[in-house]
Amino acid sequence: MKELVIRSKGGQPAAALTQGGRLMAYFPLSSPPEISPEAVFLGKAGRVLKNLEALFVSLPGGASGFLPFSEIPGEERPRGGEAIIVQVKKPPQGNKAAFLTMDIALPGHLSLLLPRGRVAHASTRLEGAEKAALTRLAARLKPEGMGLVLRASAQDAGEAAIKADIAGLIDAWQTVLKKEQTRPAPALLLPAPRPLERILREERQPPKRALSDDLKAASGLGIPVEESADPFALYNIPHQLHQALKRRVYLPSGGTLVIDPCEAGTVMDVNTGRNSLRGQDIILKTNLEAAREAARIIRLRGLGGILLIDFIDMKEEAPRERVQAAFEEALKEDPVKTVVHGFTRLGMMEISRKKAAETLKAQTLKPCPACGGSGLEGFVQEETEDNHA
Repeated sequence: MKELVIRSKGGQPAAALTQGGRLMAYFPLSSPPEISPEAVFLGKAGRVLKNLEALFVSLPGGASGFLPFSEIPGEERPRGGEAIIVQVKKPPQGNKAAFLTMDIALPGHLSLLLPRGRVAHASTRLEGAEKAALTRLAARLKPEGMGLVLRASAQDAGEAAIKADIAGLIDAWQTVLKKEQTRPAPALLLPAPRPLERILREERQPPKRALSDDLKAASGLGIPVEESADPFALYNIPHQLHQALKRRVYLPSGGTLVIDPCEAGTVMDVNTGRNSLRGQDIILKTNLEAAREAARIIRLRGLGGILLIDFIDMKEEAPRERVQAAFEEALKEDPVKTVVHGFTRLGMMEISRKKAAETLKAQTLKPCPACGGSGLEGFVQEETEDNHA
């Protein structure tokens, strides 16, 4: 059973998704700043940067955003001082201003409304007949004068639920337009979603229930909520995080999955480990276990870029196909776009995954002040194999 476990007291506020008690994803719950991705503002057009084909936009609190001309629908560009509706695509980082767009996108659980768009299509995560069928449905349900994208989760929903999801997004856009008429620029028109709302929205299948040490913190999620004095201890979340960040992860059969990050991506190596048997059945069993565990670790750690998995050598094509199918099936719950490119000539599985957020290590650990950063400390204490002191 999939559950959402929420801790609000006694430590860093965080949420964890579990499946059958196993940790699948982890999310810190610190309050997002006002200028966060998906937030919609009434900004004021400012200085034009002709050489960059962009302009600056004034936002609340004296902040500014960067709006490329390519993010402006249509041919007409805003004039200096003009009030314009913009959305944050990337938050400010260091000295960089927030990256903005005027091509607004309002995401729901089943659909994505494009108030200034005209297209109708299905999620890029889908292929073939599934994508074609959902694209036809998107064209039929698309609101007049707007664009619509149906998400992969819409496959599992009825048409009534999809229509209700679209109607809710239309209402949100109408609220934005009403606020635009009554508020002077710059002003916030639609805040970014709460972290818990974002988590549930991105799940293809919502959790069956939530466990929380604060019922108020888990209110309004649309799923049953039960109170627990220490929900993280119930499923031993700290220990599971500790294990997930180790270099070596043990598989049920006794095999191991060894994880080595590098500059361009991550390499995973599958070994039989403590299992001394070498028959093809044992090799296939270990590789299938590794495929499912690799999919879990990739999502949990937030790995992105190029990923390579060196499975134990399989002599025939049929076992390879089974391993790849198991891996792709395990990836279906991952909301981040991941493309499986298949096995290379060297027999390694090649994957690419969008870099969507901070990695688990960045979220839970910080550089060790005692050694100038060669070690790590934090909420999770990682065990390393170099006996770092």
